[in-house]
Amino acid sequence: MGSAEATTGIIGGGVISGDSHPDDVQLRLGERSEQLHRARLVQRFLVLWAFPGNIVLFAASLGCFTALAEPPFWLLALAVVVPIGSVVVSARVLYRQHFAVRALGAQLRELHRAHREQLLEDVGAGDLLAAQKRYRLLLPETVEQYRAEARRHRRAHNALQGLIIGGSIAASVTVAASVSLATARWPAVGMSLLVALAAAFAGYSRYRERGINLQQTADALEREYHSVELRAGKYRRFEDERAAYAEFAHEVEALREEHAKRQQQVGQAAVPDAVM
Repeated sequence: MGSAEATTGIIGGGVISGDSHPDDVQLRLGERSEQLHRARLVQRFLVLWAFPGNIVLFAASLGCFTALAEPPFWLLALAVVVPIGSVVVSARVLYRQHFAVRALGAQLRELHRAHREQLLEDVGAGDLLAAQKRYRLLLPETVEQYRAEARRHRRAHNALQGLIIGGSIAASVTVAASVSLATARWPAVGMSLLVALAAAFAGYSRYRERGINLQQTADALEREYHSVELRAGKYRRFEDERAAYAEFAHEVEALREEHAKRQQQVGQAAVPDAVM
């Protein structure tokens, strides 16, 4: 890839300018990080609205048809229009917010890449210390990958828990309605089966444990990233830079190996738990 092509993604895309100072890139990193944090908060609220919120609305509308003997027409109209409208609006808004978060995430990754390239230009090449320093400068990308995967596992766990909670509420309402309404018996069976399948899948996949493991590893790697440069923690005893960075490389590789073993243990523990 030529230099012109490499510049297109970072500079030509409007993320940073060609003569950006490292301090400007750091400032924009902070701004984009804050924007991404706010966008993700909005996305989480929208997910709560679109998923368990709409289930509760449908359960409440079903209760209007079953609990009241002769409900007024306006209440029946609201019981039909409000849940359907909520599903349509929440799906559309969540869809747009999803791509807004993706766009901000892409811009933030480009800024991180540009910042690392600026830092790597100041690091020499050809000896072990330079290789270890370059390894440290590339570590934030690994940390971000772990955290992104941890976020995916947390979202999957929260989605399953939302399905279990919302489905349990809807199933309870449907079961109560099936006592007096025979046509509600099959929906009650279907909702109960859906909740049982979601609970079984949540216990088998163990998204929560995987996410916690990934987040802990990411935090530990980030701590090593800062500690070796500041000579903090275990690196206080090193006066020689080479010895400090050699210890840093060893600690990072040990953390990544320990992470892989914990992930494997979580996967092995999921099988007997699911069988039980």
